Amino acid sequence: MAGSSVVALNIGSPDMEAFFSGRHPRCVGMQRAGSLSELRGRLDEHSRSSEAPVTLDLIGHSTRNHHLLRLGDTPIDMLDPGVARFFRELAASGLPTKLKIVAVRLLGCATAVTDSGHRTLAMLAHTLRLPVFGTTKPLLRSHYNAAGFDPAFAHLLVGAPARQGSPHPSSPSDGDGTVCSPLRRPRDSAA
Repeated sequence: MAGSSVVALNIGSPDMEAFFSGRHPRCVGMQRAGSLSELRGRLDEHSRSSEAPVTLDLIGHSTRNHHLLRLGDTPIDMLDPGVARFFRELAASGLPTKLKIVAVRLLGCATAVTDSGHRTLAMLAHTLRLPVFGTTKPLLRSHYNAAGFDPAFAHLLVGAPARQGSPHPSSPSDGDGTVCSPLRRPRDSAA
């Protein structure tokens, strides 16, 4: 992908507005989505203007115990049949390919530290056939700049690689008996 730069499509839970308010602009182009149907609407809107490769950054607070990213009142939990169905249908629609999405990042506090978080990252990567990243620490306003998540903090991300094959709809297994893929840090863009 020499010559193409990846841009972030920032879609955040409405309760993040107060988090980003202040003297220094943070995540100024963030679109709001308080539910999965609103997320689909934002993605459909963006499909009309997508030219460069995109990292889909979903931004929100995480749930208290399982540290799953939350859009509005909906935790992104791939064991929830409604959430899993949404992402299966999204993948089947071809929209991620049309939008040129190259990765998804669940940007909330510590979204990659619990078993639930690991499982969701792996299942989402398998469903979307894209790498999916979560965070290893709580995120602060200072982790963002005007464009979104600051690349200087990429070391706070770990991810599940894109998985090939057909995901089994009722099992968090990768098909070989493992519950989720090992999480990896994103590759350094200079390498």
